[in-house]
Amino acid sequence: MSVGIAYDEAIGRFTGATELFEKFLKEMAIMRVIEPLQKALTEGKTDEAFAIAHTLKGNFGNMSAKTLYEKITPLVDELKNGNLIEAQKCYIELEKEYDIVTDGIKRAM
Repeated sequence: MSVGIAYDEAIGRFTGATELFEKFLKEMAIMRVIEPLQKALTEGKTDEAFAIAHTLKGNFGNMSAKTLYEKITPLVDELKNGNLIEAQKCYIELEKEYDIVTDGIKRAM
């Protein structure tokens, strides 16, 4: 799968549990896991947005979603520093990449 996911690396992180990993991929694609982050950013809830973004960063890292991880890292950093406006700008880039990745996952399902 070449939609920004390092599949072999992820399977290694999931200790070979291919079905479990693919279940998480499908959930990520279908459930639109970034919506709570968007809501918190829109509502100006910096602390809540940071908590959500930090969790997503960890999830993207564990799933070897390299491109999503690269896009969310600066967003997390901006929120950590209290820069809501800059974080909102970073979110736009994250959302674009998220759509690319999840569309690819959906096509592969």
